[in-house]
Order: sequence, then structure tokens, then C-alpha cells
Amino acid sequence: MNMADAQQDNPLDLWRQFITDSERQWNGFFRDVLGTETFSNAMNAWVEASLTVQRMVADNLERYYTAFNVPTHGDLVALGERMNAIEETLARLEAAVVASAPEIAARTAVARPKPRRTKRPPAAAPHANGAAG
Repeated sequence: MNMADAQQDNPLDLWRQFITDSERQWNGFFRDVLGTETFSNAMNAWVEASLTVQRMVADNLERYYTAFNVPTHGDLVALGERMNAIEETLARLEAAVVASAPEIAARTAVARPKPRRTKRPPAAAPHANGAAG
């Protein structure tokens, strides 16, 4: 068996050739089918119909949400934008107060209260029998 026969019998070469031929055939098929005016018109009609259905569903959902007093996606987005604007304004005001009068800002800073201790450590707890340990 010579080297040419070994290369010809290599299953990977056969597989690679099969894949290349198959890809070439599929590319030709899709070019012939998808490249036509008929296919283009059909896709345009399908996209238009899909968008029409989507608009109808959105309109009906908006009416439904309004009837049951449920906020719509647009309402929630608008509310989020308003809250973001308020937070940005508060941050600017806080920065202005700190920059203009740091001692006032330090006095008005909210201190978090420490939690009450309701349990005593074991060493400080009185003995149950009253005797010193």
C-alpha cells in the first residue's frame, strides 16, 4: 500500500469532502430559493402581519390594564425615570450641602441607632444558685 492509497482511504478526508459538497449544495439551494422576489414578498407580508398582531395585542392589553387600574410597562418606565431624576437631584443637593458647609452636613448626618442588647454575656450573667463562681 503506497502513500497515495493511504491518503485516499482516510475517513477524515472523505468526511471533509462530504461536508464541502453538502455545504455547496445547500448554499446553491438557499440562493435559488431565498434570492427570489416571491420569497422577499412573502417575508415582507409575514413581518407586516406579525407587527399588526403585535400592535393589536399591545393595544388590547393596555385597555385591559387601564380597566383594572394596573400600571402598564410605559407607566413603570416613566415612574422609574422620574425616580431616577429625583435621586440625581437629591445627590446633587447633598453634594452641594457638604461642599458649602461640611460641619453642618456632619451634624445633620443621620446616625444609626445601635441595637439594644437583650442578652448578657455568660460571664456577666448571675449564677442560678446564687453562689459566686
